[in-house]
Parts: sequence; structure tokens; C-alpha cells
Amino acid sequence: MNSSAGFVDILTNMVNAFGDKYDRNARLKPALLMLLPALVAIVALYHDALGMLGTIVTLVGGCGLPLLLADFARSRGVAREQKLWESWGGAPSTQLLRHADSTVDPVSKARYHSFLAAKINTKFPTPAAERQNPGKADAVYASATKWLRGATRDEKKFQLLINDNITYGFRRNAYGLRSFGIAVSALTLVWVCMRHGFSPFVARIRDAKEVEALFSAGEWTSLVCALVMLVAWLALFSKASVRAAAFSYADKLILACETLMKPDSKSTSRDRAKTAPVPRTGRTKPTQ
Repeated sequence: MNSSAGFVDILTNMVNAFGDKYDRNARLKPALLMLLPALVAIVALYHDALGMLGTIVTLVGGCGLPLLLADFARSRGVAREQKLWESWGGAPSTQLLRHADSTVDPVSKARYHSFLAAKINTKFPTPAAERQNPGKADAVYASATKWLRGATRDEKKFQLLINDNITYGFRRNAYGLRSFGIAVSALTLVWVCMRHGFSPFVARIRDAKEVEALFSAGEWTSLVCALVMLVAWLALFSKASVRAAAFSYADKLILACETLMKPDSKSTSRDRAKTAPVPRTGRTKPTQ
């Protein structure tokens, strides 16, 4: 039991020490969810041998295993992203800036266009120009959203936006790992049932007087986890879930223009201090 707790502590500490908030939640955790059924089976079925395994995991973790897993998850997510955008009609943030899209009201969109045009020093297309050359218009919108992403990295000021970005990154990368997650879950189910061989498994089914007696507590734990994750990979990590997160993030990214258009309080205070009249010092001439 102590070996199991120590193994879990090693994995937990490895996750907590990895990267920043985005890297941990959007990149590393999808990869760990992919491996979760196998990890649960290892802890539940082989806890007596986890002392040595914990040492191996610590060594491998120090050699960059979390970085490798996170990079693999990101690469799979990015590989799927472009095809998803094409199926949706373009990058979500680009779509929201188009005149043809009605998600953002025309009055607000006009203000955002004017603000962003000044920031990237590029004139935004008119509705007619957008219809005439959609590709050129999208290039301007893409440049504007790139500037927006760079201008909204303040975690305190744009906390909701950053949380939405993490959610989108998590779902995108998990969707990229979907086939691997399904495979690990299915193989774990097969392994738990067949690890002693096919004949012993058939004999167990024949001799069991009740369902609970088919498997040990550790086996039931492993099977339930693998089955839950299999359903999750099939039902939750879908194109629809990625799309919902993507457009939620894009909406908040465009809305960040409202915050960025407000004058900075510190800059305003400094400007007022510069323009404030300097008080006169010394004695004043007495009146007659």
C-alpha cells in the first residue's frame, strides 16, 4: 500500500512541477489521460512491485518524460487543428472579425476594426472588399488576432480569456490523442481480462456464482477506469467539444478589445502628474 501511495505521489509531484499553468493543463494532462487506464491497472494490480517502478519513473521523469508527453500531445493537437478550422470555415477568431459574420454586432465590430487597424498599422477591408477578396481580408484579420494574443497575456487582467485558452488547448490536444486514448483503454480492458490466459478466464466465468466474483477488487477498479475512459474518448473528446471551446475563446479574445481600448490607469496617473501645476514655494509678498 505504501508503494502505491509513493508511486502516485511521484506522478503527482511530476505533474505539479511541470511547466506553467497552460503547459500542465492543456498539454501534459491530455497525455496523462491517454495513459490513465494503464496507470490505474499498474497501481491496482501490481502495487507490490511499485517500489522499483517508482524509481524508474523518477529517473525517466528527470530525463524529460513529461516534456516528451506534452510535446507529443501538442503536436497531435496542432496537426488536427488546421483541418478542423477548414471544416468550420476558417479560424474562429478570423470568422468573428469578418463583416459577413453576425456573432459580433456591427457597431462593436466597427470599433474593434478601427482599434486593431491602428495597432497593426493596416487598413481593414470594407464589406465590399471582403467579398471581392476573402483571402486578403482573412490575412488582415489573422494579423490582428495575432497581435491580440500577444497583447492579452496578462493573467490578472485577462484571467477568463486565459482559462478559455487552456480549455481550448486541452480539448484540441485531447482530440488529437483520441485514437491513442481509445487504443490504450481497449488494450487495458483486454489485458485485465486475459492476463492469466484465455482458458483461466473462461473457467472463471464458468465457475463464478455471481458477477462480483468474476474479478478481484483491483481488476474491477482497472476495468471500470478503462471503460469510463473509453466512453470519454468516444463521446466527450469530439469535434463538437473542440469547436465549442474554440469559439468561446475566440469570442473572449475579440471582446478583449474593450479592455485594451480603455486608458491604462497607471499611464493616466503619470500623465496627470506631468500636467499638474507645480505649487509655488517660499514666502508670498504681504498685501498692503
